[in-house]
Amino acid sequence: MRILGIHGIGNHRPDETPQDAASNLSAIWSRHLGPAVAAGTVVEVVYYADLLRGPVQQGGAATTAQLTDEEALVVLEILAHHRPPAQPQPSRRVPQGRLTQLLRDQVAEVAESWACPARLVDRAMARWAKEVVAYLTPGPAREAVQERLHAALDRHQPDILIAHSLGSVVAYETLHREDAPPVALWLTLGSPLALRGVVFDRLVPAPVDGRGSRPSAAGCWANVADPGDLVAIPAKGISQRFRGVESDEECVINRLDFHSASRYLASGAVARLLGSVR
Repeated sequence: MRILGIHGIGNHRPDETPQDAASNLSAIWSRHLGPAVAAGTVVEVVYYADLLRGPVQQGGAATTAQLTDEEALVVLEILAHHRPPAQPQPSRRVPQGRLTQLLRDQVAEVAESWACPARLVDRAMARWAKEVVAYLTPGPAREAVQERLHAALDRHQPDILIAHSLGSVVAYETLHREDAPPVALWLTLGSPLALRGVVFDRLVPAPVDGRGSRPSAAGCWANVADPGDLVAIPAKGISQRFRGVESDEECVINRLDFHSASRYLASGAVARLLGSVR
């Protein structure tokens, strides 16, 4: 069996060449998958964080106080999904100068409700906003990232494509290309694809009548999300907003580390889905 992976946010490895970064990530993913894959399974991970290096400073300890207005509004839209319904939703017409305070207050509120340290939520949201804006902004970076995945699909000819976090957005758009190589199983982990406004409404191809669709290159689409994952929202959103999803499963991977690829890859849900392809 051959597995191709594509990583999500926070994977910039500035001290490594893209080739070495891909090789090291492949070893890490293979280790975390562990007994979930049969002996002799080849695992390769597509590395693309370097391609977003120009428009965005990936990795590091960015905070919401360092975000641009566009990035800050992305965070506000995400946090709005985690606020009590009775509270007013943020507006994209927030006056300049108030964004930092709004972000600080809402990050603290969500962190308290989830019993998470506010600094962890703040840094996670800042990193995610920077990278999603960098990728979804039309231009050469978005095209280059997709091309790298397409080339890996063509070269590796995997049975399974595992796409984590922002990588699931890259995979969705790449697999929808007419020349996309086929995969038997496309497995998305911690995917933000169903997140309205921030991701869903900016996808290419655009959703039709309010719904996206399984790419024809994917024989089967399965999704796994931790119910506490801050960006894999709304709950069951993948099966609600996309046609052709065969499995949309919730799986608690960790109370605090609810978005990491390592936790998802080592989960029982992923093991069961990979076992179905053997």
